[in-house]
Amino acid sequence: MDHVVYLETYVNYEEYKTSCLLRIPLESLITYCVYKFCNPENIHIVFVHVSKDPEKCDIAVKVPDIDAVNFTENVVWQASCILPVLINGDTVITGLCAVARHMALYRSLPPSLLEHVDGILGFRSGCLQAPNEVSIWTKFCEVDLVKTLKETLTTNTLQEVPINLVRFENHLRKPVSVHNVYKIARDMKKKEVLKSEKAKQQEERKEKVKTDRVPKVRNWKSSVSKKFAIDSSVKIQDLDITHQFAEGPFLTLADIILLPLYFIMLKLVGDKLESKLPLTFKWFKNVQGLPELSTIIGVLSTLEQKELIVDNCSITIPVAEDVSLYKRDPKRHNPKKRQFTKAVDIENALSSLVDGMQVDVDSKDFSNGIDWSKIPDGANPSAGHLPDERMVRKAQQLENLASAVQSISKDGDLIVDFCSGSGHLGILIAHLMPKCTVILLENKEQSLLRARKRVHDMGLKNVYFFQCNLDFFIGKFDVGVGLHACGIASDLILDKCLQCNANFVLCPCCYGSLHATDRLVYPKSKAFSSVTLEQYLTVGHAADQTHEGCPLTARGDWCMAVMDSDRLRLAKEYGYEVSLSRLTPLSCTPKNNLLIGVSSKNKIKV
Repeated sequence: MDHVVYLETYVNYEEYKTSCLLRIPLESLITYCVYKFCNPENIHIVFVHVSKDPEKCDIAVKVPDIDAVNFTENVVWQASCILPVLINGDTVITGLCAVARHMALYRSLPPSLLEHVDGILGFRSGCLQAPNEVSIWTKFCEVDLVKTLKETLTTNTLQEVPINLVRFENHLRKPVSVHNVYKIARDMKKKEVLKSEKAKQQEERKEKVKTDRVPKVRNWKSSVSKKFAIDSSVKIQDLDITHQFAEGPFLTLADIILLPLYFIMLKLVGDKLESKLPLTFKWFKNVQGLPELSTIIGVLSTLEQKELIVDNCSITIPVAEDVSLYKRDPKRHNPKKRQFTKAVDIENALSSLVDGMQVDVDSKDFSNGIDWSKIPDGANPSAGHLPDERMVRKAQQLENLASAVQSISKDGDLIVDFCSGSGHLGILIAHLMPKCTVILLENKEQSLLRARKRVHDMGLKNVYFFQCNLDFFIGKFDVGVGLHACGIASDLILDKCLQCNANFVLCPCCYGSLHATDRLVYPKSKAFSSVTLEQYLTVGHAADQTHEGCPLTARGDWCMAVMDSDRLRLAKEYGYEVSLSRLTPLSCTPKNNLLIGVSSKNKIKV
C-alpha cells in the first residue's frame, strides 16, 4: 500500500509551474530533504496549498521536476493534524521526527552507508523515537532549533548568538552517550589497529619483492588482539570517541534533520561565528561533505536567502547550561521536586476555598453494562498477561468509561481516545459501538503498534491510529475520552473538547503534577479566580494522597472533587451540562472521579 506525506506550501500548482519554486515552511523543507535522502519506497509527497500566515516565515526552494510534484487543495479527513502528516492506511503519523522516522524505515540507502552501526535510526532503531514531550533531544531537533531559525529569519542584524546554537555546541563538547559505547570504542580501535597492521604487512611484502627474502610467517591478526582491549573501568570521556556526528561517531537521522536548519543558519551568518562555535562548524563541514548527502545539498543550494549583518567583535554569547542535550532539562517540570507536603500548607489552602466550590458527586453507576464473556480477546483485559487482581480492576475501569461514553454518544460519532496507550479503552468502545469511528491517539510508537495488531486480529474496521502529540491534533470530533491521562494531559483533552463542542468523559489522575504552561492557566474557572496558583497546586498535591491504606484518603477524595469541580465549572461556562460521579467499585482505582460533559449542541443528556 502506498503511503502519502502531506506537506504545506504557500503557492498553488499554477504558480509553481511558472517558476518551479515552492514556497514552504521550514517543517516542509526538512521533511522534503529527509524524503530526498531516504528515497523511500511506496511513499509519495503531496503538497497542500494553504494561505500563508503573515507571521510565518517561508523558504523558497527550486524543484524543477514538475512531473514528480503533486498538489492538492484538500486533504482526507484523517490528515486532521498539524502538517507534516503521513497516512498509511488506517495509521496517521504527525510530527516532524515521527514522519521522518517512518520514511527512514522504508529508505533505500546507498551501500556506503551500511557501515554506520544499526543504520541511520541507531541502536534498536531508537533515534528520535521518544516524543518531544519527554525527550530533550527530540524537542531540540523538532521544536527548539526550528523556532530559533524562524526568529533569526525575521531579523536583519544578529547581535547575540542564539542560545540554542550554544546548547548544541555544548552538546558536541560532551562525551558521546550511546549504547554499547565500550564495544564501539573497541571496534573502532580494532579497526584502526588492524588497518595499521595490514599496512605493515603490505610493506613487508614489498620488501620481500625487493630483496627476494622470505619473511617470517606470522598471524598478525592474533598478535594485535591485545592492542584494542579496553577495560570497562575506563571513563567514557577517556575513550577517545568524539561527536563526528550529532549523536556520536555515526551518521543518524538527527544529522539529516539538523542539516537543512544549519545550512540556512550558517549561510545567514557566513563564517563569522566559526570562532565562537568551532565544534558546530566542524560537525557541519563533516556532514555537508558526505557524498551520500549530495542530494540534500543539491536541494538546499537552490534556496533563496539573505545574509545577516553580524559584527563578530560585538556579538555576545548567552550563557547556556554546559550539558549534553541527552541530559534532563533542569527547567522541565519535575513534580518530584514540587513538595507541598506540609500539613499546615494544605490546611491553609483548603481553608481559603469558599463554600460552594465543590460540585456535588452524582451517584450514577456505570459499572454494570458489559457482559465480558461476550467481549473478544483483543478488547478484553482477561486476554492479557495481567495478574488476576489487576485484571479485574482494569476491567472495572474500562466498563465504567465505556458505558459512560455509550450514554452520551450516537451512531456516526467520531470518538477520540486521547493518550490511548495500547488501546484498551478505545478498542472496547469500537467493539461496542461499531457504527461509530474511533481514533486511538497516542504519541508512543510501540504502544500504537500493539493496539494496531489487536485491532487487525479482531477485524475491526472502525478504528484509526494517530501517532502524535495532543497538540498536533486539530481535527473536529464528537466525543473525547481520557482514562488516567496524567496531570495536565487531562486539561489538554478537556480544552480540545471545549474548542470542538465535543462531549467528554474523563477520569483524571496525577493531580500533584499540575503546573501552569504557556497554554494552561490554573485555576481554570471564573468561580475559582480568587484561589492563588500556590494554593491550587497545594490542594492538587493533597488530591494525590488517596492510595490504599493512606490515613488521608478522605481528605484526598475531597481535594480531588475540588480540583475536578474547577474543570467542570469551566465546561459549564462553555454551556455544557456536566456531572461528577465516581467509578464503581471505588476500589478499582484510587483516582476514581468520572467527569462527564455534554455540549449544548448535543441533544443527548447525561
